[in-house]
Amino acid sequence: MQQYQHKAIYVLLTIALLFCGVPLKAQTAKTLSIKGKVTFLNPDIFKKYNLVWLYKGIGKGKKLVDSVKVNADGTFSLTVKPKASGLYQLDILKWQTATFWSDQNVSISARGYDTARTKAKNSGFVLVQSQSSRTQLIQTAIHQKYMADQEMELLTGEMLAARNFMKKDTTWYNYLRSNGLIMQKAKFELQRLKQLIGANSTNPALVYLLNMLPADKEADFFSAELARLIVQYPHLEEARQLKKEFMEQNAIKNALKKGSVIPQIVYSDPSGKKVDISGFKGKYVLIDFWASWCGPCRKAIPEIKELYEQYKTKGFDVLSVSVDTDIAAWKKAMAEENMPWTQVLSPDKNKTLADFMIVGIPTLYLIDREGKIVEKYTGFSAGLKSQLQAIFGTL
Repeated sequence: MQQYQHKAIYVLLTIALLFCGVPLKAQTAKTLSIKGKVTFLNPDIFKKYNLVWLYKGIGKGKKLVDSVKVNADGTFSLTVKPKASGLYQLDILKWQTATFWSDQNVSISARGYDTARTKAKNSGFVLVQSQSSRTQLIQTAIHQKYMADQEMELLTGEMLAARNFMKKDTTWYNYLRSNGLIMQKAKFELQRLKQLIGANSTNPALVYLLNMLPADKEADFFSAELARLIVQYPHLEEARQLKKEFMEQNAIKNALKKGSVIPQIVYSDPSGKKVDISGFKGKYVLIDFWASWCGPCRKAIPEIKELYEQYKTKGFDVLSVSVDTDIAAWKKAMAEENMPWTQVLSPDKNKTLADFMIVGIPTLYLIDREGKIVEKYTGFSAGLKSQLQAIFGTL
């Protein structure tokens, strides 16, 4: 009897091990139903974009699968037959993105068109409901990022209030600049993301979380986690694509190290005249990569103006490089922001973003009088103020 029990246990263990090793393709849903509701459709001027576009994959390997028009009541529906289990992304009206895994049906609730005065793509939170533990992990990471953005809104407002209060007392403003939460926030966000990655090391949707990491700053952690994921899921196309792009970025990173000469920038200004970055030699220059639709970019402009006014007589200048694809929107934003420095437009948004390793805007490069890179900032940073103060001294 005991012999038969041992055999039964062995058979059960064998079956369990076989199921643990089932390749990703065998776990693919036969059909994937995607249903959703959009609260605000585009106004008439943008009504041609009242669609949703479904993509499969990640990064540059992302491919269009299907699209469908959004109904007048804001509802939409798509059904696809995935060839392999993996990551899908839905572009909603060209304003928001929903991300999910293809192993379970999803229901999506999105804002759609941004009705705020200062409009921003991919702002707000898109709710994706699914029974998939993989989609749920992605949603958790996205919600963490959304809450972090909300926190930054409040902290930026507090910094502005403190600056306006400086005529009465500088204590509050000085504290925020040196010890306030806004100085530590990015570090805390990174710690939360890394903890979430570590706690879900067997989930293939981890590939999306790894894509959220600043891989250039967390190269060792990123490489180790990605290598482990590829060992577990050798057929996961998104993981292989992420590795390929990481290798490409490493090559670019070597050309963008501190002390390296900034890659060539020869772009046109609003009048069509070519502006060459080499023409700024002899000055410290802040190169600001931005776009008219980028809320954080536009919120950073008053900060940059303050620095420009402080140091322009000491050999400091600014060059704004827009990655807009809508020239009219670019010119309109320039008129609204009234920036007193040189403006140019990238002729190829994707190439510019790749050439300068830009994963989010605003991205700023500070270069010295010889055109060499002093520092790179992803998002406006109080560190930039400290850097300029160290270079030019306190006024």
